[in-house]
Amino acid sequence: MGDASARYLWRVDDDNAATSISSPEDVASAYAGVAGYLGDFARTISLGPEVLPGPVLTGPEWLAQRVLDTGRRWDHRDRRVNGTLWWYSASSSLVAAPLMMLLTAGVAPDPRPGSVTLSLQPNGYLRAVRSDRLLPTVEAFADALVEAHSAVIAALAKVSGAAPRALWAIASDSIGNRALEAGRSVGSPVLGVELAGAACVAPLLTPRYIDAEGSERSRTFVRRSSCCLIYVATNGDKCVSCPRRTPEDRHAQLRLRT
Repeated sequence: MGDASARYLWRVDDDNAATSISSPEDVASAYAGVAGYLGDFARTISLGPEVLPGPVLTGPEWLAQRVLDTGRRWDHRDRRVNGTLWWYSASSSLVAAPLMMLLTAGVAPDPRPGSVTLSLQPNGYLRAVRSDRLLPTVEAFADALVEAHSAVIAALAKVSGAAPRALWAIASDSIGNRALEAGRSVGSPVLGVELAGAACVAPLLTPRYIDAEGSERSRTFVRRSSCCLIYVATNGDKCVSCPRRTPEDRHAQLRLRT
């Protein structure tokens, strides 16, 4: 799975491409094709025993329950912090498989709530999301993702008090991270970086990257624009790549992980 020589399908802009692909066989085959690349995120395409309709993602009452779930998980009462933490996880789960599929097959699941079904983990975090149709280009996916995220972020911001701008920044960093990992899984982090840029259109931010030099090699990391606030919920340390660390501290921490 390390050969990236033919992994440029997402770049193809075919004017004759179909609007979408909705054959159940084709959709199932596309998901099966990325399962081996996803690693820990393979769970994001494996629905659990309870399957929910995608539009719950935009439901204020359903999202308020997820905020409460997160508060129970971390024993924290601030709705803004809990909503941010839930979205930090959910925004990665929503894009891991689509970005991998774009990189390896040139298509992506339609992320809009009306096209997906989903399952939760026992703690209320997203377990899996699957779509019933595929979009044929990265441009189509990028536009659909903004539409999908707009509805979820508006509702989540309302019930949690988290700022929409902060939630968009988290979603941007999630795309940056998952695209970078997709590139690594096929042997080309650079290709993942390029995919992230193509998949982000306003109000998503273009992901930024930084190379950290270790003793034997360099490694690319997302230069994050967002904070997940886990250190607030746990009274613990900030994440290694947290933008609230000083640049010097953050770079030193990243070097230890090259």
